[in-house]
Amino acid sequence: MSPPKVVAFQRRSPRFGSILVPIDGSVLTLATAFKALEFARRMDARVIVFHSIPSYQYPIYVGGIPFEYPSEADYETQCRALAQRYLDVVSSFGAEMGVAVGTRLEFNPDPVDGILDAARHENCSLIYLGAHGRSGVSPLFLGNVAHKILTLAQIPVLLDRPTSEEVGRAQTLMTQRNIEP
Repeated sequence: MSPPKVVAFQRRSPRFGSILVPIDGSVLTLATAFKALEFARRMDARVIVFHSIPSYQYPIYVGGIPFEYPSEADYETQCRALAQRYLDVVSSFGAEMGVAVGTRLEFNPDPVDGILDAARHENCSLIYLGAHGRSGVSPLFLGNVAHKILTLAQIPVLLDRPTSEEVGRAQTLMTQRNIEP
């Protein structure tokens, strides 16, 4: 097995011209996104904030579809509105920092495929992911999505674990903007 390849981070490096930052609306991913914006500012890079929404699943019940279950159109409308709020928080924070930020939102049954496809379509040169960090960097505790991205990505992946202070700031910002994780 060959040793891991070390990539040197240099300011204004063309290597990291565009960074994909996946978010899922959790406080952890928003804290990670804010750290990614700071990293992008230092690297003079553009950020694409990406949110993948699970595809609509028709409920299967013995008695039929429950009356209160949303239609596919209602589901998509509600999910888009909520996801757009998450994207807007990160985008506005990036604008305040002077970072060029684009957003991408799509419905995809598999978030890993969505993230990898978005990185390809947006010509990203880095994926900046958050990690729960429950127990070091053991693959068993990285989380299914992070582990698959690290395994399948054809571009560098930066895996970051926000501190409790950074998560607290993200929580405060979400509370101020009336956004629930």
